[in-house]
Amino acid sequence: MEGRYLVEGELGRGGMGIVLEAYDRMLDRSVALKILLPEMTASSEIVERFGNEARSLARLESRHIIKVLDFNVISQPPESQGLPFMALELLRGQDLFSYACEQETLSPARVVKLALQACDGLAAAHAAGIIHRDLKPENLFIHIEEDGTEVLKVLDFGIARGRNARVHTRHQVGVGSPGYMAPEQVEGDAPVDGRCDIWALGIVMYELLAHRPAFMGDTPHSLCLQILNAPIKPLAELRPDLPAALIYVIERCLERDPNRRFPNVAELAEALAPLDDSSPDSEVTRVRRRLEAVAPLESSVVHPTPTDGVPLQHVSSGDIEIIAPRRRRPRRRRMVSGFVAMLALLPALALLPAVTRAPALAPARAWSSVALSSAHAAWTDARAAWLALWQGDAAEQDPRGARR
Repeated sequence: MEGRYLVEGELGRGGMGIVLEAYDRMLDRSVALKILLPEMTASSEIVERFGNEARSLARLESRHIIKVLDFNVISQPPESQGLPFMALELLRGQDLFSYACEQETLSPARVVKLALQACDGLAAAHAAGIIHRDLKPENLFIHIEEDGTEVLKVLDFGIARGRNARVHTRHQVGVGSPGYMAPEQVEGDAPVDGRCDIWALGIVMYELLAHRPAFMGDTPHSLCLQILNAPIKPLAELRPDLPAALIYVIERCLERDPNRRFPNVAELAEALAPLDDSSPDSEVTRVRRRLEAVAPLESSVVHPTPTDGVPLQHVSSGDIEIIAPRRRRPRRRRMVSGFVAMLALLPALALLPAVTRAPALAPARAWSSVALSSAHAAWTDARAAWLALWQGDAAEQDPRGARR
């Protein structure tokens, strides 16, 4: 590799590439070299994905995304000439899948902390217009820093695309890992946005806490059918000890309708933050600022609770549908209520003079005099309020008398 990198050993191998540990002579540091396998270069799509990953990573700045340091092709030795490679920061640790298997049980607080760190990495990507589309435990790496701190890193942006991209395989099935693909990815004919990454992160949290996959199938096709149609076993049944708030957050991530999920990772982070006992306010603030630097986060999908009692109207706002409360016109109802209240006061007003004249009730005359004055004042106030409501309701009519 032009003498710059001295290979020291193999770190891992996959279906498309190999990862080597190497020493960068130019910058005097250890790096990870990700090299595309020779047999993969015959596919222009795979080569494009490899380059796309390097370009995507180069645009992103986050502590929770692996850094790309170089991208080039091998010039020597001859047997490897022309193979594309990228130099990445060298990570020490293990992917989340291996980490979870080793730990056996992860506490809810630990899962929340990891999810919040993933939100920061995803926010950096989404703010740059990049959707990961292949989030899964194998692409989330627990890196151990020199001081022993564990930091989650988001890896593998090979199939990342811009917002609303429609990219299909030959069989018109969305690209991604089947068990973690959002329904809109499985269908393959609809644009995808950051909410497909929110779905995948919800699946990851579900698996870490339930100790089982959300969907199980023998083939990718059966998995895709389950994602589209099969109910997910409630997390509350599998882990009744979990906080109800955490179950709600995960279930909302796993809404099949994207409009019912969290509209962005900032709102997901804000929902998770109270469940983390390590004061992650700075993490949430950073996530929100990343997204607000691109566009204000004024829109949100609001789901009414049974106590809302407010009809909903739909307002279009860019790519996100806002469900906002529809304003009531309460004037007519208040007018009727005021009128009924005044009718109820009339008998009291009619009886009070008789009460003050009754000899048998002389001790009560002092009270009745005060009551009469109070009742008369109440009548005056009610009448004034009723007239104001009537005039205000009439003012809402247009010149033709039709209500707005």
